[in-house]
Amino acid sequence: MVIWPTKKRLYTYMCGICAALCMFINGYDAAVFNNLQGLDSFMLYMGLDKDAPKDQNMIGAVTSSYLAASIASGITVSPLISHYLGRRATIFAGCLLVAVASIVQTFSTNIGAFIAGRVILGIGQGIALPAGPVFMSEICSPEVRGRMLSFWQMMYSVGALVTSFTAYGCKLNEGLGLWQWKTVTLLQAAIPVICCATIFTCPESPRWLISKGKFDQAKRALERTREEDQVVEEFEGIKASIEWEKENSSNSLKELWVDKSIRRRMILGLIMNFGQQLTGQSMMTSYSTKVYQKIFNDDATVLLINALNFTFGILFTLTCTFFSDKLGRTKMLIGCAFGQAAMLLIAATVYLGTPTLPDGAKSFAIGVALVLVLFLFTFFYKPGWGATTWIYTSEIFPMRVRGTAVAICTNTQSVGGLVMGQAFPSMFTTMGFYSFYVWMGVNLLLVVLIFLFYPETKGVPLEEMDRLFSQPLGRSFGLCGRRPKKSLEHSVDTFEEKQIQHTENTDEEAVVKTVGKV
Repeated sequence: MVIWPTKKRLYTYMCGICAALCMFINGYDAAVFNNLQGLDSFMLYMGLDKDAPKDQNMIGAVTSSYLAASIASGITVSPLISHYLGRRATIFAGCLLVAVASIVQTFSTNIGAFIAGRVILGIGQGIALPAGPVFMSEICSPEVRGRMLSFWQMMYSVGALVTSFTAYGCKLNEGLGLWQWKTVTLLQAAIPVICCATIFTCPESPRWLISKGKFDQAKRALERTREEDQVVEEFEGIKASIEWEKENSSNSLKELWVDKSIRRRMILGLIMNFGQQLTGQSMMTSYSTKVYQKIFNDDATVLLINALNFTFGILFTLTCTFFSDKLGRTKMLIGCAFGQAAMLLIAATVYLGTPTLPDGAKSFAIGVALVLVLFLFTFFYKPGWGATTWIYTSEIFPMRVRGTAVAICTNTQSVGGLVMGQAFPSMFTTMGFYSFYVWMGVNLLLVVLIFLFYPETKGVPLEEMDRLFSQPLGRSFGLCGRRPKKSLEHSVDTFEEKQIQHTENTDEEAVVKTVGKV
């Protein structure tokens, strides 16, 4: 028997998709410069030569300038807006800047002005991106949180897909002149405008509203996304958790590193998000054009392959939608890292072990085989280190530090991307496909780290993450990150007993004070 989602569940999904437009923008932008490198009209206009060693640093600067700006605003500005004005306002502010930056890029007259547009765009993305998954995780119930957040990574693929097919279509129309590339950059303004226009039709995060004492608004927000019989219980649970946090924490940046449990989560989050960029995915997102130009000589073919790669990326991400709440986060990460390592090994070995034609390309058969292997790399990356990294990071932190902690952790993706964005052009020019062996080793190292140190969070309510991560390492971190059910239940019972004891002690103190006054 098929159980269809209720109207409120569907409405919650729609709100999540609205917030996930931030990731659409990120995916579109990540593929913009990658595809522009395949358009001669752009390279000639900006005075760049894709093969000249002297231009490799400038090509890297176009990518790294955006990432540096994203890191700066993501760590400093985004947490402040998110904390004081809410998740929706943060998304709105970031998208507005992205729309402005897209216009600056389109009408830039030289590479310096184009990079300036990239910087503005990076600031906007840095503000909006950390708020998106936080908003999505806080408006949905635990049983669908993984499914909801898988939309986040899927939107990345959709955005990159739109860019790639747009660039491919423009490549086939030489008569467009400069609008070959200007069309690609100007269309980037459309989605952030849509996001700005729709985000305030969604309810604000009930957890943020409760943390600000706006209880009536929080109840109304829950009533819009929960069934009637769930509202009161969830409202009281969130309220009790936040009140306990306020009474037992300093609510400062220092707490991220002073509190042992939060410090553990910060370290795990930083490693996971930085590692995501070293799996080899930044190569396939920002510089796949350079990689495929080593295999094929025709730029139109390369742009078509990019478009097809992101088309399949959407389908590949759907596996996370179906399995993240069934298999669990850690199994997805471990299995996919193994798959990524295997594909990198095969791709490098095939390329290096087969003859190269006089024109510098590979034969058609070998080229098709390499494209298939690299598509399979995407098959493993999208549901695992693509989607699951965002899911895990957005759900492990307590409410009092969630906005700041998620912003810092997810911006280490930008740090890793910055390193790879600047290093990859020169690295690939020097090492070629030997560099694939380096990323293969990184993937195997990540398997070991996830296996040993990351607990499973599947099905754990956000308010119970403190209990999970406060347990001793040996009790909460089992084989492949599995969380011993008995141990967590014991922890929950203990926590509830402490809450009851705390309430009783408070009541007793109040009685004593009253009697004293009498």
